[in-house]
Amino acid sequence: MATRKRFLRLQSLVSFLQSEKNGDEVFLKFNGKKIAPKKEKYYEMTNDPLPLNIEMEVPATGKWVELELWEYDPFLPNTRLGHFKLFVDDQHSDTFTAELSREKDSTAKYVLNWELVSKLV
Repeated sequence: MATRKRFLRLQSLVSFLQSEKNGDEVFLKFNGKKIAPKKEKYYEMTNDPLPLNIEMEVPATGKWVELELWEYDPFLPNTRLGHFKLFVDDQHSDTFTAELSREKDSTAKYVLNWELVSKLV
């Protein structure tokens, strides 16, 4: 018998101010593990919204999910630019926007467009 599960769909990442003059190379982490991009080392950010189209099962409802945004660096340790906090509940299936909570030394300004979806699995 199929059961209904909640999924977090990451729609797009938008950069309003990048941390590097020549553009950011970024990736996303959840619970300390890289979740995007899956095949490449990073996304090259431009002035256009970056489509993500990533779905992940919601670990629990009624809780905050924190996704980290990192800047890739081939020669130095990668830099954490900040995090997005997404509240996941059972009441809403809508599209949302989360603003990056920046690290102390970060100048980057990003937003993440996301939604909650329910599926029978």
